[in-house]
Amino acid sequence: MGARLFIRNDDVWTLDREFCFFFDLARDLGIPVVYAVIPGKMDQGLVRFLCRAREKTPQLLDIVQHGWMHTNYSVDAGTKYEFGALRAVKSQREDIKQGQKKMRLAFGDHFIPAFVPPYHGYDQRTLRVLHEEGFQIFSAGDYLREIKSRFIEMPAQISFSRYEQGQKIIRNASDVVGPLVRGIHRRPLSGVVTHHADFVTNASHKELMRFFQCISALEVKEGWRMLLFSDILSTLKGFKGRS
Repeated sequence: MGARLFIRNDDVWTLDREFCFFFDLARDLGIPVVYAVIPGKMDQGLVRFLCRAREKTPQLLDIVQHGWMHTNYSVDAGTKYEFGALRAVKSQREDIKQGQKKMRLAFGDHFIPAFVPPYHGYDQRTLRVLHEEGFQIFSAGDYLREIKSRFIEMPAQISFSRYEQGQKIIRNASDVVGPLVRGIHRRPLSGVVTHHADFVTNASHKELMRFFQCISALEVKEGWRMLLFSDILSTLKGFKGRS
C-alpha cells in the first residue's frame, strides 16, 4: 500500500478572510481537506458555502464535527480541553449530542460522522459517548493508547503551528514536509492539522502555498495518496461516500 496522508483544518465556523484564503488555495491546487466545524458557533453563511462546495467538488472536502462550542474547561494552565476530567459524562453527552444534531440539520448527507475533540482533549467517557452516539471516526493528535476503541482512528500527528514561550509560531513548509517524508512509510496513515486563522501574514501565506505545492508534487512523483475521511468510510457497507 502506498503512502497515505490527510490534511485536517480545525476551528471552522465563519467565512472570514483567513478561511476563504485557505479554502480557495486548497481548492485551486486540488488539495482535499477535512474541515472540522464548531457546531455551536458556525454561521449560516458558512453552512451554505460548505454545502455548495461539497455538492460541486465532493472529492475536495469533508465536513466533520469539532466539539460543541470549543470551550476550555480545564483549570490546569498546562492543558486545555472541552471534553475531559472536569466534565461529567452527562455534560459531555449533552454537548456532543447538541453538536451532532446541529451538524446533521445544517449539512444533512454532507456531514461525515467523525469527531475531532477541541485541543485534542478527551477521556475514556468521551470515547464511550461518541461510540454510543454513532460516530465512526475519531481524529485527535495521536493514536489512542490502552483503550479498546471501535472507531476508525485518523490521528493528525503533525501540526503546522507550534507554541514557543506562549507565542504561536507558523512552521516553514519544509519543517512540515520533512517529518512527513521521513515518517510516512512507517505509518499506515499520516495526518497534518492546520488552523486557517493562523495564516494571517504574507509570509505565512507563502508557506502554506509551498506546503500545498510540495504535497501535490509528492502525489505525482512518489505516489502519495491524499485521503478524506469519507474515502475510508466509503469502504464500509451502507455508507454513502463521495462520488
